Amino acid sequence: MQYIIGCDLGTTATKVGLFDKEGNLLSLSRKKSNLIYGKDGSVTQDPYEMLQSVINGIRDVVEKGRISPKDIACISIDGQMAGIMGLDRDREAITPYDSWLDVRCAPYAELMMERAGNLIIQRSGMAPSINHGPKILWWKNEHPDIYRKIYKFTVPSCWITQELAGLSCEEVFLDYTYLHFSCLADLKRKCWDEELLDIFGVEKEKLPLILDPWEIVGKLTKEWADKMMLLSGIPLVAGCGDQAANNLGAGIVEKGMAFDVAGTASCFSFLVDEFVPDVKYKTLLFPRSVLEEYYYPMAYINGGGMNLEWAKNELFREFTSPDPFSTINREIEKLSASPIIFIPHLRGRSCPNQPYLRGVWAGFSWEHKREHLFRAVLEGIAFEYAYYLKIIQDLVPGALFSEVRVIGGGAKSSIWNIIKASVLGIPYIELDREECAIWGTALLGGYAVDIFSNLREKAKSSIKEVKRYQPDEKLYSFYQRLFPLYIETLEAIKKVFQKHQDLFS
Repeated sequence: MQYIIGCDLGTTATKVGLFDKEGNLLSLSRKKSNLIYGKDGSVTQDPYEMLQSVINGIRDVVEKGRISPKDIACISIDGQMAGIMGLDRDREAITPYDSWLDVRCAPYAELMMERAGNLIIQRSGMAPSINHGPKILWWKNEHPDIYRKIYKFTVPSCWITQELAGLSCEEVFLDYTYLHFSCLADLKRKCWDEELLDIFGVEKEKLPLILDPWEIVGKLTKEWADKMMLLSGIPLVAGCGDQAANNLGAGIVEKGMAFDVAGTASCFSFLVDEFVPDVKYKTLLFPRSVLEEYYYPMAYINGGGMNLEWAKNELFREFTSPDPFSTINREIEKLSASPIIFIPHLRGRSCPNQPYLRGVWAGFSWEHKREHLFRAVLEGIAFEYAYYLKIIQDLVPGALFSEVRVIGGGAKSSIWNIIKASVLGIPYIELDREECAIWGTALLGGYAVDIFSNLREKAKSSIKEVKRYQPDEKLYSFYQRLFPLYIETLEAIKKVFQKHQDLFS
């Protein structure tokens, strides 16, 4: 037997899965992440704590799976994409992981946009936001002493893989699915962009090597193997970003598919075979798919899933059952849709970059209940998705999308799936696999060591439809009328928050 280990370094947890070569999940480990929130807008994680979560998780799944360590064919890790960390010459982490939720670099996103916004979008595929380029400039300008000591910038999943393989700092790598978040790369050519580096004074030597996601970067050293109760010499694969892994694991491998990751960040993407950077709206990211010939233009709501958690805790505090969302959803299903608008950007808008925005309910009156407000939260995220859909259909004329596949905690909400399907006018598909990211990264591992000969076909055949939610005609008609109100409210309130953004800094 041959087994594959896939690991996902997520925002809220590190998940590790043990799979057989058919794609069956044999055991799963989940280690909660420790996010450190600062009063200055910082959100960080300890890289060594993240490393330990991977070690503990791998040991757990091997023990639970009751398999022989000699039968493990490979290990592959994916991770959070927009954050970054710095290493010294000895490959030690000399910065915390500067999370994608950390907004301290926002002024440098604006600076990059002012100096070379269109060029960055054309080359890297996205406008500067709370991501690598602005974060690098933040370290360079706000902490120059630390910046000088940083030998390489990297991301946690790649650093942990590097540690497990005992690679030198000269071998620090990044796979091409992360490149759009750098704002310093030529995405189509898969290389660092000399012109952008020169404009912003970033040394190319501080940036990692760029690899394909399925490259074998090294083998597990005895030191780490002993800690995980494994054998040394297990191949370690470059891996990819968590969103790219999610797409692959969910079988998003054909043009015309859309994908909703209803998790901590509400991510919505489309699979296309053209690179058409969003210079016009400066909203959609245009990342490379794991599959070389495809791209998955996407946008996300910063902490979209956290909006629901906050609304549950504040509006329904007495709901203390093991699954309070099910109770809330049952109450919402009794209601008719109402013209309440919710702006879902409680910690700023990332797509496009408007960090000064905050959450708003508009249009409610005395007859409305807390259930109406909660439903508006669900609809607000759906309307933001509709905005993304409108943009991709403008950038890629004639683009048609036959289905939206949904995963994450929000995928379990029938009422939310119906709302989204009715807002977008596209059927929503619930899948038989919940843990798509760890399966996607495991797929890469299996492909790297020749367990799978065709990555696309294996991804396609390993996932099945559980339930299909068709758009509700009456709801669709109502939402078509309500969507312009959402856009107009967003545009109006954006100006107010921008004018008074010093209150929220």
